[in-house]
Amino acid sequence: MKIAVIISGLVFDSQKALMKGVERQVRDLSDVCSVFCIHGNVKSENEAYADGESMIFRLPDVSAFDGVIYVKNTFSGSGEESPFIDKVRELNIPCVCIGSYDPDFVNITSDEKGSLYALTEHMIKEHDCKRFYYVSGRLNGSDAILRFDGFMDALKDNGLSFDEDVHRYKGNYEYQSGVSAVDYFRSLDEPMADCIVCANDQMAVGVYMELKKQGFKVPKDVKITGVDYDFVSRVISTRLTTIKRQQYQKGMRAVKILHEFEKHKAGEEIVLPILLSLGQTCGCNAGEENHDDVDDALAVDRYEQTELSQYVKKMTVSLMSQQKTGPLIDAMRKFAYRMKPKELYLCMNMRPSVNIDYSDFQRQILAGSNESEYADTMINQISCINGEPARTGDRFPKKDLFPPVANGGREGVTYYFFPIHYMNENFGYAILGESGDLIRNDFFPNWTAVVSNAFENTRKIDLMEQMISVLDRMWIYDTLTGIYNRAGFFKLSEPIVEESIKKNKKLCVIFLDVDGLKSVNDSFGHDAGDALIKDVANVLKNVKQHGEIVMRYGGDEFVLLASDYTEEDAEACIAKIEKEMDSLNERTDCPYSVEASVGYKITNISGKEELNAVIEDADKEMYKKKYVKKALKRK
Repeated sequence: MKIAVIISGLVFDSQKALMKGVERQVRDLSDVCSVFCIHGNVKSENEAYADGESMIFRLPDVSAFDGVIYVKNTFSGSGEESPFIDKVRELNIPCVCIGSYDPDFVNITSDEKGSLYALTEHMIKEHDCKRFYYVSGRLNGSDAILRFDGFMDALKDNGLSFDEDVHRYKGNYEYQSGVSAVDYFRSLDEPMADCIVCANDQMAVGVYMELKKQGFKVPKDVKITGVDYDFVSRVISTRLTTIKRQQYQKGMRAVKILHEFEKHKAGEEIVLPILLSLGQTCGCNAGEENHDDVDDALAVDRYEQTELSQYVKKMTVSLMSQQKTGPLIDAMRKFAYRMKPKELYLCMNMRPSVNIDYSDFQRQILAGSNESEYADTMINQISCINGEPARTGDRFPKKDLFPPVANGGREGVTYYFFPIHYMNENFGYAILGESGDLIRNDFFPNWTAVVSNAFENTRKIDLMEQMISVLDRMWIYDTLTGIYNRAGFFKLSEPIVEESIKKNKKLCVIFLDVDGLKSVNDSFGHDAGDALIKDVANVLKNVKQHGEIVMRYGGDEFVLLASDYTEEDAEACIAKIEKEMDSLNERTDCPYSVEASVGYKITNISGKEELNAVIEDADKEMYKKKYVKKALKRK
């Protein structure tokens, strides 16, 4: 069975425990599971970054899956996952929704409200707590609302009052929220509460550590409770009183339900029972069991984290020092293979390089390539199987998800898909298979962040180099016609002039003025006038044969400079210009004719500063010809 999981915020132990349950059941049932995940809900903090993250939910072909697990309560409600889930509803794909209720799917939930009710009532009846403070999670999530409702109902049913505008701190489920909550409660200028109830364990541990830092004794001076049964809650010196939400069991149950989906129906809700874990922060279990097993686990974890931290530091330094994409990918491969993952693939968008049009460079530079969608074709730049390098360079359709070397994924394996992007600039995605520990220790999400930043670094360097090249061109080239402007002409003409002076060769300046430009602009618009100017420039480029250089001297004026021209050479060049214009008029269907008046001057000069005078003389000769041409037309 091919299963997709949609989840956010794998930084929390509760999500990691749930995915561990999914991995176990997928392995037992020989499924292939693809987990599409983002680092967390950051829409309010950085919308461009959140948009780049959420593109991972637009990557897969939803119809390719036999079943979906939707961990709804990990999303903030801003709709990052909507494109995927909307397609699941449209195609009626079997779906199990975890954490929050959805009437279209089979649901697995915890009694969030009842769990906080039971925990709060335990503090009231068993520990005689009467004054409470509360640290909530994000109140745009259903879990946070239900937990707070359960807390409030327990107080109400036991005749206790609570001013939620004063005694509730609005947190975000992170450790620092707990620390900040203590500072807030201390600022109220009233006695500390008997108990601080927290909507999850991370915030509860933050409260505990900050209270200790400020001289409070837990549970003697104040009691603390959490939710989730996180690893840290079990290893702090005073064990946390918390709630086991059976996340591991939910993951296993969800996969099993997909295999027997015909036994279930839309809107069904399976509520797993709550399990209180009474630790020491509420005053229970003062003489707890031996910590030796936990201490061993912490010691191993400490060494692993230190090792991985050093790896990330070295990798960051190496990758950020690369200035070109090729060497960057080579460095990434080296560090990927050193990680020894069971399976790892880095799949990048196949797109043409960003070549900046020098006439429109500002928009390109400021906007970047602005590629927020995945390309139709991907290329695997890194492949690692069983810790060893595997074939790279395969191009494959985006809908396949996996590069050919992965064979569509192995049975019994759970694959994690993370976006590779910078803000909303989409580079591709990374796949990690059968290496869940690298997810649970936060290493792989950090790895993808380093890779993303490294790609952005080389992209900006490439754009900067292109911009410098563009600016160089703009300094010497005319932006409309692509031939030299005045600055470029006088710079590039120096070798020709110097050689003419040194070898006493004559210089020839041919001056050309476009006929009828004003009339074309007035009759057909300035776009047509610009096209006329470009036509004349192309004619001049086509007639060059012997090292001549041409420039746009002004709005409708052009100059051709040549060395060692005779009168016959100049006349032949002018004849060729006129023939090219006649040919252009014959083979195009323009409403105007390409015509010009031409004059020239051939002379010796003794210094570079005399070139301007020669151009002026050629200009005067051109005006004589233009005057004669106009006189003939009037007859």
